[in-house]
Formats: sequence, structure tokens, C-alpha cells
Amino acid sequence: MNAPALLSEALLDGRRARPAGDGIWSVLSADTPAQRYDRRAKLYDRVVGSAIYNRLLWGSSPRSYAAFARQAMRSGSGPLLDAGSGSLVFTAEVHARTERPLVLVDRSIGMLEAARARLLRIAGRVPDDVVFLQGDLHDLPFRPGTFGSVLCMGMLHLFEELSGVVSELVRVTEPGGELLLTSLVAERAIGKRYLAMLHRAGEVAPPRTQAQLLAELRGLGSGWPVSMRAEREGSMAFVVARSAAE
Repeated sequence: MNAPALLSEALLDGRRARPAGDGIWSVLSADTPAQRYDRRAKLYDRVVGSAIYNRLLWGSSPRSYAAFARQAMRSGSGPLLDAGSGSLVFTAEVHARTERPLVLVDRSIGMLEAARARLLRIAGRVPDDVVFLQGDLHDLPFRPGTFGSVLCMGMLHLFEELSGVVSELVRVTEPGGELLLTSLVAERAIGKRYLAMLHRAGEVAPPRTQAQLLAELRGLGSGWPVSMRAEREGSMAFVVARSAAE
């Protein structure tokens, strides 16, 4: 299924996607202001994609992030949503080999352009059933239950209030489907200090411990979740939750 057909099936009635670049679509207004990451994709990749950076500051590994993405790819059938996909700095190798329709959503066109270029370098082409879509995680344009599973990596620590984003992720996940989420948490001394610095700079929300993150997720209600398990590697929490069945 090609990108226009996949979008046509997935989008809510009344929502339309417009071309926004080479192989990129958007559901946002054409006059939407540029995002801060539009011009920072290359710098982001060099810093955040570094194994040394992740090991020293967060005590975690890009290999673990890629393994979590592979887990998401195997977690169900039907389309997979990568919400806040970024430049695919950790996930491109996994996504290049997808056997499921895949929708990549990010608010930054610059990040989506970097993601598409990375897939092209790895696979030589972009699979027909991979969609790059500029959109807002607080207002996902998809029909309820569109996705067999949802992956959202490295995003939760950006939001002071989780209810809006997570309720949208739950809404677009099919009943009984899995949500696979990662978040930086304030668990290691160096990680706590660096998260606090990023918060003062306006880059992240107030830091949460893993216990605080899980308590906030469990308190969201409305079908969330019927089961949830979490693991932690250094300052990175990996959460797998299953939405309520019908």
C-alpha cells in the first residue's frame, strides 16, 4: 500500500494531508512556524546518536534503543505508529526492514527529512508502505484503533503533563494493542544533574524518577493500561503497556 492510500485509510474524516516536501506529508497548516529541531537535525544526530554520549550521561546504549524498536516491530500486526520518530538515528536499521505498514510522525520537517534520507542511505529506497507525516502528538489525525501497536521513544520526558499525549496514543491503538514507550528518568547522579540542566534550559519537563513516571501513567485511567511492565537501563526507562480490549 502506498503512502497516499495508507493515509486515506488512516485519517479521521475531515482531516487531510498535504505534500510538505519530497515524500513528506503534513496535516499541519502551511503557515505553521518552523520548529526548533528543523535546523538542529544534524547536530542532534551527532550528539544524541553518540554511543559515548549515551553511555556517559545516561548509562544506556543505542543498541538497547534499537532492540526496543525491534520489539515494537514484532509486537503486533497491522500498521505501526512511530510517534515522535525524529531522525531515526536509533531506529533506521529496524524501520528499513519493516514488514508492516509504518507511519512516522514528527512535528519537525527537518527531522522527517533527515529520517527519510537515512532510510534511503540504508535501504536504497523508501518502502511504499512507510509514511512520513508532520503532525502534533497532542492531536493525532488518525481514526481510533488504527494501529496494531505504537512506539514512542524519548518523548515522555519532554512533557510536563502526560495525559494529553498518552491519551492520544491510546486512542489510536487498537483494543488490546501494545504501546512501547521510553523516557529519560532521574535515577543516576549524573543523569539527574544533566536533566535538571536541560530543564532549566527549557529543553525538557521537570525530571521524573521511574516510580513517578509509572505512577503518572497508571493514574491516567480511561482504558490505560490493563497491564504494564517496565525496565530501566541507566537513566532510560523502557515501558511496555497493553491497552484495554473491547
